[in-house]
Amino acid sequence: MIEYNFCQSHSKGRGLSPPTLSMAVHILAGDWSVWVKRQFNFSLRVLYPLYPCFGLLYFQKAEADIEYVEKRLKFDFVANAREAGTVEGNPVQLLENLSTIKARHAALCAQVEEIAAEQKRSMDSIRAHLDTTVQLVQQLQNTADVQVPPLTKEEQEARDFLCSSIATLNVEAVPTEEPQTQAQSESQIVCDEVSEGTLETVPRSVRGNLKLNDLNMLYKQLSEYFSDKDRAPISTQRMKKLNMKVSDSALKTLQHLKIVELDKKGLVSLLAKDREKTGTK
Repeated sequence: MIEYNFCQSHSKGRGLSPPTLSMAVHILAGDWSVWVKRQFNFSLRVLYPLYPCFGLLYFQKAEADIEYVEKRLKFDFVANAREAGTVEGNPVQLLENLSTIKARHAALCAQVEEIAAEQKRSMDSIRAHLDTTVQLVQQLQNTADVQVPPLTKEEQEARDFLCSSIATLNVEAVPTEEPQTQAQSESQIVCDEVSEGTLETVPRSVRGNLKLNDLNMLYKQLSEYFSDKDRAPISTQRMKKLNMKVSDSALKTLQHLKIVELDKKGLVSLLAKDREKTGTK
C-alpha cells in the first residue's frame, strides 16, 4: 500500500517535496532512514537500493558544473583578452610558467653569485701578481745600469735636419771672415727663392690660396733636407714629422714649376738642376 501511494504520487506529477533544514542535516549525517520515515513514510526496502544512485547523480552533477565553470571562465578570458588586445593564454598555464620562471631566476641568481665570487678571486690574484711585478721592475731599475737605446733611422734623420737648421742659423748670425763668399751665398739664396711673378704664372686651380712665404719656406726646407746625397725621396707624412711647412697646394706648385718631382706613391724628390744647386747629385 505504501509503495502504491508513492508510485501514485509520482504518477500524478507531484514528485517529492523539497527537503527542509532538518532533512538536510539528516542527509548530510547519512541518516537516510530517519529522513524516509519522517517525510515520505517510505520503506527502507525500496529506497535503500537507490542510495548509490543518488550519490552517483550528485557527483555527476558536480562534475558537470565544474566543467561548465571552467569552459565559461576560459571563454570569458579569451573574449576579454581579444578585446583588450592582449595575448591569449590560460591563467593556470601562466601561473605554472611563472613558477618555472621563478625557479630559473633563482638558478640564474645563484650562478651570478658564483661568477661574482670567481671574478673577485681573479681580481685579487691579478692584484697580487701585479704588485709582485711592480716590485721586480723597481728593483731592476734600481740595480741595473741605465742604457740609452740607439736612435732609429727616423730619429737620426730628424737629428740631422735639426742640426743642419741650427748650423744655417749660426752661419747667418755669426759674420764670416770672407764677405765675398757670404755675398755669393746670399745671392744664391735669393736666386733660389720663387718670386711673386713666378708664382702668378701658376694657375689658380693649382696654387689655390698659397702664400709666397710658405712656398719659399717649404722649398728651403726641402733643399736643406736633400743637401745630403744619400737622402731618398721623402713622403708627406715624413715631412710633417720633420715640421716642414708642407701642403698639397705647395707641392703641386713646386711640381708645376718643375722644382720637385712626385712619383706614383706620392714621394717627393728634387729635380736634377735643384740638386746641383744644393750640392747633391
